[in-house]
Amino acid sequence: MKDTIVSLSQKNRYNKFLKNKIEISCKCGYSDNITYFEFLAGGEFNFGQPVPILSPFISESVYDETINVTPLQLTRKCPECGKEIIVVFPLSLENLIPMLQSQPPDPQMYG
Repeated sequence: MKDTIVSLSQKNRYNKFLKNKIEISCKCGYSDNITYFEFLAGGEFNFGQPVPILSPFISESVYDETINVTPLQLTRKCPECGKEIIVVFPLSLENLIPMLQSQPPDPQMYG
């Protein structure tokens, strides 16, 4: 699964979504920003345990639906104090794969 995410992110490296940034910050005061592309294409991330949550989408007949989401976590050592910094990707694995597989919008239509 990790290989799929890395290859899809490298294939879509010019996707504007992958240019968004994540802040890495440590308790000692160190902070840095990396792009989503750097997070995913580096392949240094791990999968967390699937967590059941209530679905944010409401169906006509179902009000509380539980779905499982799998977080992506990146662990790095702080260059200043040496402690581990854990960064969680803002999208779950289940939402990320379809987004990376979709084609970019037509540039003539959306400029």
